[in-house]
Amino acid sequence: MNISGVLVRSRPENINAVTSRLEALDGVEVHGANPDGRLVVTVEEAGDRAMADTVVRMQDLPGVISASMIYHQYEEEPDL
Repeated sequence: MNISGVLVRSRPENINAVTSRLEALDGVEVHGANPDGRLVVTVEEAGDRAMADTVVRMQDLPGVISASMIYHQYEEEPDL
């Protein structure tokens, strides 16, 4: 499992719309936002490629100025 922290920037007046669009993506969770338009987001994906694709989708959402991965961790799934 890949877990990444992403800093998303938007215009302050777009925070609510951007939050809704981000949370509509599978594996994406918005943890908070600052009044200046910064949002703290985590993404969980099974593979590296899926993670990269999700970050690109985030950057392409209407109202998003930028999405920058600031943390990445890979955790192996425990055997059941």
